[in-house]
This record gives sequence, C-alpha cells and structure tokens, in this order.
Amino acid sequence: MTITEAQVPDTAKAARGSKSKPKKDEAGVAPVRTRRPPIWGFAAAALLILSVIVSVVIYTNASNATQVFVASGDIKRGSVIEQSDLTTLSIAAGQTTAAVPVSQVDELLGTIASVDIPAGGLVTKDSTTSALAVPDGKALVGMVLQPGRLPSQQLVAGDEVFLVPVPAQGSIGPIEVAQDKAIAATISQVTVVPNTNDVIVDVYVPAQVAPTVTAQAAAATLAIYLVPGGK
Repeated sequence: MTITEAQVPDTAKAARGSKSKPKKDEAGVAPVRTRRPPIWGFAAAALLILSVIVSVVIYTNASNATQVFVASGDIKRGSVIEQSDLTTLSIAAGQTTAAVPVSQVDELLGTIASVDIPAGGLVTKDSTTSALAVPDGKALVGMVLQPGRLPSQQLVAGDEVFLVPVPAQGSIGPIEVAQDKAIAATISQVTVVPNTNDVIVDVYVPAQVAPTVTAQAAAATLAIYLVPGGK
C-alpha cells in the first residue's frame, strides 16, 4: 500500500516539522546553541586540585609547627622566670631555633634570666640559668630585708647600690652612719618572700668585705639605698 503526502496525518507533519526547524523567539530569531570549550572544564579541575594541595600543605605545616616560648614583656637579667613572663610562638617545621619548646615548661619555670630579654624575644637555654655566675674578685651575699630597709622601687639585677650598717630592727636611739662605712654592691637577684613583706636580696660585694657583710646580714643590721644612675 502506498501512502501519499496527502495521507500523512497532520500531527505527524507537525512533529516532523518541529524536529527540523528550531523554535524562534518572539522577535522571530532562532536562538543559537553554544557549547562551552573543553578548556574551561580542564581549568576548573586544575583549580580544584590546586585548592586541595594548598589545603593539605597548610594542614601539614600547622600540624608539624613547633610551639616555643617568647617573653610576654621585658625580662630583666636576674629575674626569676614565671609563667606570666611567657607567651608562645609557632615555628614552622624545618626551621632550627634555640628557643625553649613548650614541652619543657617545667624545666624553664624557676630559672633565672642570665641576660635582659626584650618583649617578644625568644627565650633560649642560653638566656636562662640556674644561678648567675659570680664575677672575679666578688662574693655573693644574701640578706632578708623588711620595708623601710630598701627602696620601694623595684630593684633588678645590675643595679648599683650601697649597703649601710644600721641598728637592729626595733632599736631605739639616734642613728649615725659614716659614709665610709657604706659598702658598694651590685644587685644579683631580688625575690619577694610569699605571704610576707620580706624581700630576699642577693648582692655582689668585694670579696674582702664579704665576711663583714655576711655577719651584718645575719644580724639584720643592713639597709640598702640605690645609687643615683644605678639603673
């Protein structure tokens, strides 16, 4: 059986016509179909891979970073290192440093600053010590002083002072002290005795007068004054 053009249903013609001709917009212009170049897909994939690599590197560096101690404020030579004196800094993996790691905090606390450490400066093993070395020709003498026998201004290591013989605490009567009796000294370390007003002061004095100063310190018959320009 032969089907002529006239016998083809109108619906079939419409369907066939819709496949062959693109739809037009209201202005009668057929839309143009565009295809995104493959290079854009490659670029997006490369960017994604790069982002993953950067994230992995950042995470790895953060995981391998070393936390070390730096001074939270100025630390004077002779000061006892306390927790409040310290803060931390991250050192990137692979960098060498002499700074004390936070894992050694127990070994660091209670040591003495052997040099002045500025705020933000690295705290190293070389900048701390268990005791300051006594200079040649000097002797280290300790004494316990009460308020009124030392300046209220904070004394620090390196301050130049004079030790003055005074009567024992509670003595009554006039006090006369000859200038030539005062002994020049240098502050080594100052420590406040907890829960008291007493202050322990370690000083360097000439070795030849160390016995006299030691006896006076034991009898609590010494006072200190700060030399002008001694700081």
